[in-house]
Amino acid sequence: MYRSFVGSPVVLLLACMFAGTGVMVTSLEASLPDGLGDIFEGISNQYSGSWGIGVMELNTGESETLDGNQQFHMESPHLPMTACGIEISNAGVLPLDSLIARNEQFWEKLHWSQQGGRGTCQAVLYVMGEQLINDWIEQGGYTGTVVKGVQLFFPDCPQVDPNYITARDGLEFLRIIYDNFDRPYVAGIGTNPPLSNHNRETLKLGNDIYGWIDDTGEWRHLFIIIDRPQGSDFGIVVLAEGIDDPQDVDSGFRTICEALTD
Repeated sequence: MYRSFVGSPVVLLLACMFAGTGVMVTSLEASLPDGLGDIFEGISNQYSGSWGIGVMELNTGESETLDGNQQFHMESPHLPMTACGIEISNAGVLPLDSLIARNEQFWEKLHWSQQGGRGTCQAVLYVMGEQLINDWIEQGGYTGTVVKGVQLFFPDCPQVDPNYITARDGLEFLRIIYDNFDRPYVAGIGTNPPLSNHNRETLKLGNDIYGWIDDTGEWRHLFIIIDRPQGSDFGIVVLAEGIDDPQDVDSGFRTICEALTD
């Protein structure tokens, strides 16, 4: 049986207290390679559609984006839900090991949402509460993100208002997750992302990969953490809408990875 935490003032207060700043951090010690902006522009110009691209060096917070504040539709809001879930767990509101369904813990349901389960994602959203998540988004300053729900497709299913995200907000959500990898259950949420074979070849062996994919016939969005055994760890966001071929997104992603890891 699912439990909704919507409307609890204690929950909302704690969620706000533990919200992120939503502000990009720049460090003189950051290690993003030169020329990323030109690479982003080249990808956007080479392929059809609208693109929002961002990379963050996750240890320092240095970042670079292309159209980082442009809003893109998001079919499944599993990434902001995960970042919010981690912070309200840290606040003691809803621990990640809470049982929220029969024999299933909160973090496990977030993981199955990451795996592409629409019904699971909607169920987790119900448990967390849409109002709590959007209050957390507002308090954190993630001004380009809106979470409304997950569109299901059973007969006579109600129409859900669209979700939105930006490349800049996506990077911040990835950093919240990365910064909490030392917490129990966090790393398990984003493991084994449903990547294409092209993506898997790009990311190579030896790196730990965590990711959230949002893929429809109209867009393909990648939110990836590359945790490397040596050197910099990266968060990569590629948002592409109105594309002709989803593989164009994977090709652009490969170009970015090669610039970061070669």
